[in-house]
Amino acid sequence: MEKIVFSVSANKKCAKEVANLLGCEEGKIQINHFQDGEVMVKTKSDVKDKIVIVIQSTSSPAHEKLFELLLLLDSIKRGGAYKIYLYIPYFGYSRQERVSFKNEPISCEVVARILDTAKVDKIISFDIHHKDIKDFFKTEFINKPTTSLFKNYYESILNDEINDKNNIVIVSPDHGSNERAHLLGDALKNAPVIILDKYRPAPNKAEHLKSDADVKDKTCIIVDDIIDTGGTLISASKLLKDKGAKKVLICASHAVLSKNSKKLLKSKQIADIVVTNSIEKRKIKGINYLSISPLIVDDFKD
Repeated sequence: MEKIVFSVSANKKCAKEVANLLGCEEGKIQINHFQDGEVMVKTKSDVKDKIVIVIQSTSSPAHEKLFELLLLLDSIKRGGAYKIYLYIPYFGYSRQERVSFKNEPISCEVVARILDTAKVDKIISFDIHHKDIKDFFKTEFINKPTTSLFKNYYESILNDEINDKNNIVIVSPDHGSNERAHLLGDALKNAPVIILDKYRPAPNKAEHLKSDADVKDKTCIIVDDIIDTGGTLISASKLLKDKGAKKVLICASHAVLSKNSKKLLKSKQIADIVVTNSIEKRKIKGINYLSISPLIVDDFKD
């Protein structure tokens, strides 16, 4: 069946790449911004009886990206699409998935309810912040790992270390990234995995207190889902280097990289940083980017 690929403003490059790889049309849209601040988004391409693939991260500004997406989905639905598959590579509000203090909303659940109203056939995201987020949705929700991208990357630059498991350690900077770290460890010939103990003294500040693991003279790969301020990764890198690690590398699925992340990018303790392009913004020198497009295309191979 004929396919068509759309994005609004968040993942235009990814949408173009997916359309090229699938050999299908890249959908055209019209966006109007009105003087009172309202916006209107509609498809200018025919979607009737087609499989529609929509790719839109709800990255900063998350509320604008989300509302653009909702309007486009309504336009596509009214256009008579056969099926709509929604890819949200980076899911904004995913870190607000629980109540930490009295009277806080569970913002992630609110967003899930809103997205359910779009009545798409399937929602797919990548390395979601917490696995239980899928339970907020009535729509079928799939959380796809990006492990294969990082496996291929590290096999290309660390072949010798990977072949000798005594030289490489996969590091989870906290218990939240434990599953992601084990997936990468398994992919890299069952490389050992360690978890660091962390306590956060204040919002957006992280301090690693201890680790009993032996990392002396070893290559350490820190695995995380999101790089925001980079505080967690700076602290983890310092701990590993202080314990004698030969070099520290970082991989993360989503490069939020807020303005306070400059210290991370300047850190001399970190040998390499690699992320996916789930959030499209100007590329930063010193960071390597991996495309998520092949992971989307895999879902539509006959």
